[in-house]
Amino acid sequence: MNIRIVRFFLSRLFLVEAGLMLLPIIIALLYKEPFSNILSFLIAIGIIAVVSILLNVKKPDIKTLHTKEGMITVALTWIGWICFGALPFVISGEIPFYVDAVFEMTSGFTTTGASILREVESLSHSILFWRSFSHLIGGMGVLVFALAIFPTGASETVHLMRAEVPGPKFGKLVARLKQTAIILYVIYFIMTFITIILLILGGMNVFDAACHSFGIAGTGGFSTRNASIGFYNSPYIEWVTGIMMMLFGMNFNLFYMIVLGQTISIWRDEELRVYLGVIFSAITAIVISNSLNGIYDNLSDNIRHTFFSVSSVITTTGFVTVDFAQWSLTAIMIFALLMMIGGMAGSTGGGIKVARFTIANKSLFNEFRLMQNPRRVVVTKFNGKPLTEEQVTRIRNYVLAYIFCAITICLLVSSDTPDMQTAVSATLNTFNNIGVGFATAGSAAPFTDYSVFSKIVLTFSMIAGRLEIYPIILLFSPSTYLNKS
Repeated sequence: MNIRIVRFFLSRLFLVEAGLMLLPIIIALLYKEPFSNILSFLIAIGIIAVVSILLNVKKPDIKTLHTKEGMITVALTWIGWICFGALPFVISGEIPFYVDAVFEMTSGFTTTGASILREVESLSHSILFWRSFSHLIGGMGVLVFALAIFPTGASETVHLMRAEVPGPKFGKLVARLKQTAIILYVIYFIMTFITIILLILGGMNVFDAACHSFGIAGTGGFSTRNASIGFYNSPYIEWVTGIMMMLFGMNFNLFYMIVLGQTISIWRDEELRVYLGVIFSAITAIVISNSLNGIYDNLSDNIRHTFFSVSSVITTTGFVTVDFAQWSLTAIMIFALLMMIGGMAGSTGGGIKVARFTIANKSLFNEFRLMQNPRRVVVTKFNGKPLTEEQVTRIRNYVLAYIFCAITICLLVSSDTPDMQTAVSATLNTFNNIGVGFATAGSAAPFTDYSVFSKIVLTFSMIAGRLEIYPIILLFSPSTYLNKS
């Protein structure tokens, strides 16, 4: 493996984070916070600068980045950004324990939204901003952002984006990948700005609107309020948040098609139809269940809270208006399924992804058809196009890897949880990057009381879930470093 090229890219990518830390410093100045808050970010910037210089002492002779180096670079970049990003929390004293700060920062960049904080309203504006801003950058991808502003070669770009962009397939919007990254972020920022304006119109102050919009855009879930979106008790804000979460859970290629005027053609996208169908079916089933169990007397409240919760869970955002863990077992089982399915490929959502879920189910039904008639030719299709056996096998392998990792994580944290429901909830919560769950891992009780070991396990659970497993497995595989090629 070409270690020097990995170091070269890491040194540049770490400097991007240092530059982004100037934004919370501006927030600290605007709100006239103590100089110690500003100093915490300045020290972190200094540490990042020193590390970046040391990494780039020996420049690489060959600047070609292959798939293996790309995945290792992505994994190390995310871990580095998280470790450096946690420093202001510790230095400022607002989250004094480094493992807790790393957990919080991991949750931010991976857009999980799980927290070790029992309450957040006492935090300074600069820390709250940095905490929520991590959702915005992590949602689309820290490397996609860097590639949009840094000059890189086509081969380097494709391997980095393949390792970071979520979904079973990777595609370009335009011929050049750098332009693809720019287009993605332009659409992303425009939608975020629209969300901020809509929330301000609903009565949020500018700071809260910006921080919540970062969480909506990144499908994260960090809030500036202890009660999350429920604090505002506003049907308007809940509907706006729910609709925008659903939109950010869609493939961003579809929004580019809308920009090009190809609005009608997006309805031909099979993944979108399944995504909307799952949302509608889940809402219908839970509304009926809530009505039968007398959860809500008012149908409009039932529909509003159900739509918001379904949108929050399937997009793996994690904002809450009510504690849906208190709803019926039927509703909880549906939410658990939605957590695993997640958003669409190419969105900021987590989970298995709707495309993989659809293809895996089609492949399963085709196996049953072959059992009935072994001589018939059965081809798995997606969006009307036949998939190769290799493509279907990759989907199956990912689902198997997902199940294996989920079981392993659940076993590792089981000794630190009072019951199976809590262990499963904590696993689904972090591995699917959603942030809310059931039992003691629910929205009302953060991860404060978990042991250091469990916090570390769940930290890697969040990273593995966001990077879709393989880069993390490759990073810790000894064979990665034995082969010099």
